Amino acid sequence: MQGQTYLGSKTGRAKKAALRLNDLKFSLDDDNEPRRLLAELPIQNFNEKEQLRLHSTDQFPKWLFHLRHGFSLLLYGFGSKRQLLHSFAITYLSDAGVLAVTGTSPSLTARQIIIKAASMLQRSSPTDFKGCSAEVVLQRIAKAQGHLYIILHNIEGSALRTSEAQGLLAELSSMPNISLIASMDHVNTPLLWDKQMAARFSWLYFDVTSYAPYTLETASVPSLLVGRREESTMQGAAIVLRTLVPNARRIFSIIADQQMQEPEQGMGFQRLFKMCREQFLVSSEMTLRSHLTEFKDHQLVQMRRGGDGTDLLFIPFPNDTLQHILADMEDVE
Repeated sequence: MQGQTYLGSKTGRAKKAALRLNDLKFSLDDDNEPRRLLAELPIQNFNEKEQLRLHSTDQFPKWLFHLRHGFSLLLYGFGSKRQLLHSFAITYLSDAGVLAVTGTSPSLTARQIIIKAASMLQRSSPTDFKGCSAEVVLQRIAKAQGHLYIILHNIEGSALRTSEAQGLLAELSSMPNISLIASMDHVNTPLLWDKQMAARFSWLYFDVTSYAPYTLETASVPSLLVGRREESTMQGAAIVLRTLVPNARRIFSIIADQQMQEPEQGMGFQRLFKMCREQFLVSSEMTLRSHLTEFKDHQLVQMRRGGDGTDLLFIPFPNDTLQHILADMEDVE
C-alpha cells in the first residue's frame, strides 16, 4: 500500500512537470501579449531602487560641470537609463537644444544623427542636407552658432557598431558646440574604440546602476517566443538591394514610396515606367522588366490582379519594414 502511494505521488509530480510553453494562457503569435504580462509583474525592492536613483541624480551637477569643460559622458550599469537621462535633460540642459537618439533602432545610422544635429543647429530641414557628404555636414555643424546636447541611448546599438559609424560620432562629439551624453549596456562596448577614437570622445564613465526594466530598449527587439521572421526578412532584403545597381535601387524606392502612400492600391507597370523614364532610370520597357524580374526572383516584388483586371506590383512587406529598408538604402547611396 505504501508502495502504491509512493508511485502515485511520483506519477502526479511527473504530470505537473510535463507543462509546455504551449500550455501558457497566451498566444505565442502575439508579441505584445508576453510584454504586457511582464509589465504587470509587481515592482520589487522599490526602496533600494529609489536609493540608487537618488544617488545618480545627486551627480547631475557634476555631469553638467564636466560637459561644460569639453568632456563626453558615458553611463553604464545594469538597468534602463532612459528615465534618468530624461530627468537630467529637463532639469539641467535647458540652456541649449537637446537631441535625444535611440541607438537601438535598427534603422538608425550615424549619418542620420549628424544630419539631425546640423538641422537643429542651423534651424533648417534635414532634407536640406540630402546629397551632402558626412564631411560637409560636419563642417556645417562646426560653423553653426549655438550649442547642442546629444543624448544617445545605447551607443552600442546594432546599427552603430561599425568603425565608420563610431568614427562619425567621435568626430561629432569633439566639436566645441556639441556635448554628448551616451549610455551603454553591453559589457564589450569600449572595444568599439581604439585609443585615438576614445581620445576624441573624451569619455568620463559613470556607474548609474538602476535595475529599471528595459521596456523601451527592447520594444524594437523581436521576442524569442514569436521568432525573428520579420527581422530576418528585413535584413535579407537589405542585403539583396545593396548588391543591385543604383538605378535598380531607385526603382524599388519608387514602388516602396507609392505603396506607403497608398497601401491598398499597388502600382501598375505603365505608371511605374512613366515615373522611371521621367527620372532617367530606364530608357525602355524591356530594361524596366529586367529589373522587375530580378526583384521577383529575390521575392522583393510580387504581382496581384487589380479590380479592373490589370496586374499590379506590390512589395510584400509592412510599412515599418519598408521604412527600415529605405533608410538602409540611403546609406548605400
